[in-house]
Amino acid sequence: MHELATRVRAARPLVFVAAVFALWAVLGAVPAPAHADVDDFRFDSFDARMHLSRADDGHAELTVTETLVARFPDEDQNRGIVRAIPDDYDGVPLHTRVTAVTGADGSPIPYEVETDRREVRVLTGDDTYVHGEQTYVISYSQRDTIRSFADTDADEFYRDVNGTQWEQPFGRVSVELSIEPTLADAALDGAASCYRGEQGSEERCDIARSSDVDGPVTFTAGATDLGPGENVTVAVGFARGTFVPGEVVRTPGEQFSVDAAPTLSAVSLGTVGLSAIGIGVAVLARRRNRDAPGRGVIIPEYTPPEDVDVVEGAHLVRRSGAAIPAAVLDTAVAGHLRIVEAPAADTRLALEYVDSEGATPLRSAVLSAVFGAQPRPGERVALDTAGSDVGERLRGFAPVAAAELRRRGWMRRPRAGTAVVAGAIAVVSFGLSVATLGITAVGGSPAWWQVAAIPVTVVAGILTFVLFRYSDVVTDAGAPARDHLRGLRDYLALAEADRLRVLQSPEGAERRVMDAEDPTRVLHLYEKLLPWAVVWGVEREWADVLGAQARQSGGDLSWYSGPNGFSSTVFLSTLSTMHAASSPAPQVSGSGSFSGGSFGDGFS
Repeated sequence: MHELATRVRAARPLVFVAAVFALWAVLGAVPAPAHADVDDFRFDSFDARMHLSRADDGHAELTVTETLVARFPDEDQNRGIVRAIPDDYDGVPLHTRVTAVTGADGSPIPYEVETDRREVRVLTGDDTYVHGEQTYVISYSQRDTIRSFADTDADEFYRDVNGTQWEQPFGRVSVELSIEPTLADAALDGAASCYRGEQGSEERCDIARSSDVDGPVTFTAGATDLGPGENVTVAVGFARGTFVPGEVVRTPGEQFSVDAAPTLSAVSLGTVGLSAIGIGVAVLARRRNRDAPGRGVIIPEYTPPEDVDVVEGAHLVRRSGAAIPAAVLDTAVAGHLRIVEAPAADTRLALEYVDSEGATPLRSAVLSAVFGAQPRPGERVALDTAGSDVGERLRGFAPVAAAELRRRGWMRRPRAGTAVVAGAIAVVSFGLSVATLGITAVGGSPAWWQVAAIPVTVVAGILTFVLFRYSDVVTDAGAPARDHLRGLRDYLALAEADRLRVLQSPEGAERRVMDAEDPTRVLHLYEKLLPWAVVWGVEREWADVLGAQARQSGGDLSWYSGPNGFSSTVFLSTLSTMHAASSPAPQVSGSGSFSGGSFGDGFS
């Protein structure tokens, strides 16, 4: 008959925790405001004395006297305690009636009673603060504290003595249950058990039965050193039919929750499977939006594609964040502007206008964005000037380049159909997990998997959205240019000797006539590649290469002006300023274009 004692009542705190987690998953965690820690005290003891009897109508009646000895801090922190008493047993009202609250000497203690659908709360004390040891003796009565269970063929008295919702530790918890003599024969032998610990704990504690001749049967149990949230539970079995069961009283919502419990439980499990399907659909959507594979073999290239500028190239290889600094640098290397290193702190890094003769559409657009419509030679603009809208104008290049690549058919927007289905599945599975948990909690106790379904669907939903392809897709038409740029990346990463071998190889000679022994021509090639080094994120290494080549050839970098000539360190600082000035907020693919081909005949 020990099965009677293993019935664990619903963990109402679990419902609350799950609801809080769901709210956090949707809205994000919000820090709680600071407040005095009124829970910072302890209980020396909690002693419950209970008497169980049977009324004339056959229903169970229980009278309870609880003696709680609390120990408060010396500072003004607490005015009393709040004792929450269950007033519902799986839908059966317990008709709790508080009869008295006194101190250790029997003197009355002020108190108020609050009630709701499931519990009665006794709020002790008044506006006076309490300190040190305080004793509270709470007396109350209840009906229908017995339930009958078909699977054990017995009636059961099941009681959480102190409950699991206390934030304070208990030095001792004890219970004494006396049963009126007329029920002595109905109390089943071996059907009494005691458990201690947190909700769901199976740790046993001792329970003893004693009786006097023609007197009441008494059960005593207890435990010591209980932490916050730990409880003592006692269960005593009686012959089936000993008590008339209480009538279940439920609201329509609670009744629906109870009736639909098996379906709700199955739906909760189904949301986990639905989330897995959502991930699978997201993987399928990602596969359908893969970039074209291209030729597969990447050959080092020491020149960029002729029909791709740095902004388009950066977008094509998914390095859009480096596009604007690379475009400005490309315009400087072409001789249309000069990067100036000045000693004054407020204009340490500036761009100086040279001329626009022979400028490509992109370079003309850069000049217009930086210097305006009619710049004068020698005019300077500091990119880090507060309030400057240069960065805003430069950021307009990215969506234009994306639109141009799509116009050529080199890239396309990702197909959203399958991704939308995957996203809908993720949202629906999370919504169902929250809804089923909430509906179940209205009339009963959710199973652990219903609680766990919420974080599982949240994680699965995040993974689903992470798998989505949000950026444009490289097509078969655009794959050759992309692979060419990857070859350029490999060339930029080569050591000096390997770069020279590429220049002197038959394949290199076929692509472009280049005398690798001519330092001036090599320097010219290297500075032309510097913007593409920025695109690929190897500007630090390439700036060192360019500086070394400039010193070796004795040449001068006309696009860079500094008191000590070209300095890779200061140059990298310049690039950092360009990045900061032109860093955009997250971009979506836009429309619009410069008139004509890539950047056409001008900026519009």
